[in-house]
Amino acid sequence: MAAILSQSSKTAVTRGAQRSAGVSGVFRPVVSVKPAAKAARNTAVFAAAPVKEQWHVTIHGPKEDSNKPGLPQLITKEQVQMLEAELDQGASISALRRFNDNLRNIPADRWEAVLRPVFNELCFNLESFNPAFAACLLQVQRTIGRSDYVRRDMALKNLIQPLAGEYGMHNNQPQLKTHRELFADFFMSLFGYSLESLIAEGVEPTAAELLWSQMYRDIMSGGTTYSDSLEQASYAMGYNLAIEYLADYEKTWMLDSFRELDSRIFKGLGRKVDWVFLEVHAEGEAEHAAIGHNAVLNLVPTEHVPILRKAMADHDRDFAVFYNKVADMLEAQL
Repeated sequence: MAAILSQSSKTAVTRGAQRSAGVSGVFRPVVSVKPAAKAARNTAVFAAAPVKEQWHVTIHGPKEDSNKPGLPQLITKEQVQMLEAELDQGASISALRRFNDNLRNIPADRWEAVLRPVFNELCFNLESFNPAFAACLLQVQRTIGRSDYVRRDMALKNLIQPLAGEYGMHNNQPQLKTHRELFADFFMSLFGYSLESLIAEGVEPTAAELLWSQMYRDIMSGGTTYSDSLEQASYAMGYNLAIEYLADYEKTWMLDSFRELDSRIFKGLGRKVDWVFLEVHAEGEAEHAAIGHNAVLNLVPTEHVPILRKAMADHDRDFAVFYNKVADMLEAQL
């Protein structure tokens, strides 16, 4: 989301340049909390959102008094980075590569028929993350009276920002368009008619519905494994971190793929693509991942590393199933 970082964010999120795989001389900024071994991106463009869609994020690291005597030792940055690095080698990365390979190769003469069912899935999938984020917040808030007051508060102070951003609410700004509105604008600019008309057809987005049911089940039940509220909160925060970390890849690669389609198909049709939805996500998910990273650092004890690992692996597994399904939908039409 091409975010304008507040001063406190600038100290927490420093950007470096990472060369794109297979694209000579093209660089994209990356957030330093991510491991150096992060899977190479096939990035073709640096996206900058219009000024009206820029906003502030504030990333809150643990306070100096977070490790008060008698409290569990908090997880370290290095431990979280190790878990993030495991996602770089996970099933979702392979599924996202496959989806984007197929997306870039859709036939120019049948693009609309090929993309309509995919957008039906993506529409439901996009909105389903909002209740998932809300469920993660609830699981942390449910530790009231059990987790440390300051630790819990700082974790929630981080976690609320991406959820609020989904509804166009950002620090020090009037409310902007929701991400649903931005997605609808993107759809209209491609297809020439409203997203509502696609939804009104009533075609069930089975892959997205399955992913949502799995996300909600796991977040609210500690992956059907953990029943203690503190363990469930750690699980939810690990799940949230996996969502945001993988979304950085997802939206960056999707933007690149649609840029290629614009050059090959849409420009020739006279379409003027509204890029804001993809741009704000391609540039913003890195900050959201950094926020999720710092939320974990504020609350999760080091003894819960196995819980975080399970949560992140659970989302990686189910997210991969979703993207392999929509990759199948595209592949069947190539």
